[in-house]
Order: sequence, then structure tokens, then C-alpha cells
Amino acid sequence: MATIIRNSDQKRKPMTRGERRFADRLEDFLEDDYLCWFDIPVGEKRRYTDFVILHPARGLLFLEVKDWSLDNIRSITPDIVELQTNNGLKHFSNPLLQARQCATHYVRRIERDNLMLQTTGKYQGKLCCPWGYGAVLPK
Repeated sequence: MATIIRNSDQKRKPMTRGERRFADRLEDFLEDDYLCWFDIPVGEKRRYTDFVILHPARGLLFLEVKDWSLDNIRSITPDIVELQTNNGLKHFSNPLLQARQCATHYVRRIERDNLMLQTTGKYQGKLCCPWGYGAVLPK
């Protein structure tokens, strides 16, 4: 079972229903050597992504979770999602773009530590583990 680590400021952001459902799946289906952080700020700008998942051999995965229903999504571009809500049509950042921006911010912060960098080869000077990002739509 994976371990979920929450932000110590529990009042800041309670999990949405979709985030809770996804966290339950991570705990149920990932092995014991996975660490999963929920809503952890990084850097001076205090950037957040919903989940950061770490496996010692597989690397880092940054995920943004949205409780959107496919029926409510009117259009998606690489930058914007147009969503029909109870309060009318709303525009949001594309969650994949959001996850990518947070992931690159986190990775650049980690790369400041020389112990976390590749020392030889094609990826010399880059993060010593693979990393990726994605969006999760649990509905």
C-alpha cells in the first residue's frame, strides 16, 4: 500500500471527492515503496500540484486531479478548458498545462541540488531520475 503524505496545513485545502477517490486508489493499488504527496507547496511561489508520486526506481510523477464530468466540458485547447457549471460557462487552465508547469517548477528546484543530477552520459546535469506529468479525471 502506498503512503499518502498530506500538507501539514489540513485546513488549507480539503480533498475533493475525486481527489479522495484517486488517493484511495493509489493506496490500494500501488506497492509499499511508493510515496505520494498531496497538495505540498514548493518554492518561493508556493506552487502546488495535487499529487506528486515517487518510486525509487521509476521516478517522479506529477498529477493534477479535476472533478469534471465529460458532459460538462464544452471545449479544450492546449491552454484553456471551457466548462459548463451551475454558474454558467467558466474558463479554467488546462489541467495538463497546470501539471506540466508545476512539474517543471518542482524539477528545476530539485536540480539545484548537485546530488540529484546525472553526472555522466546523455543526461548529464539533468535530474537523476525520470519524471512525468499528467491529468486525472476521476469521473
